[in-house]
Amino acid sequence: MIRTRSLLLALVVVGGCTREAAPVKDVTVAEAAAQFEAGTATPVDANTQEYRDAVGWVPGAVRLADYANYPLTDLPEDKGRALVFYCTSRM
Repeated sequence: MIRTRSLLLALVVVGGCTREAAPVKDVTVAEAAAQFEAGTATPVDANTQEYRDAVGWVPGAVRLADYANYPLTDLPEDKGRALVFYCTSRM
């Protein structure tokens, strides 16, 4: 019975999401900094810990353990703030 209730809850939660996602857009460093200062956006660091140790990170950033595979619970609960993801562009 518990398994059935859990599945039903998951279906209701997934099925209830009908709002279209906001478009993804590029922002400049200056635009991102202004949003962080104003408190309208949260920085999200998608770098590896090794890279962070070498060069640092944006203060207050949410740090993902893995840029490609992370639980959504790692993201802030406040859905009213924009998320600004950043990572290194090194190859």
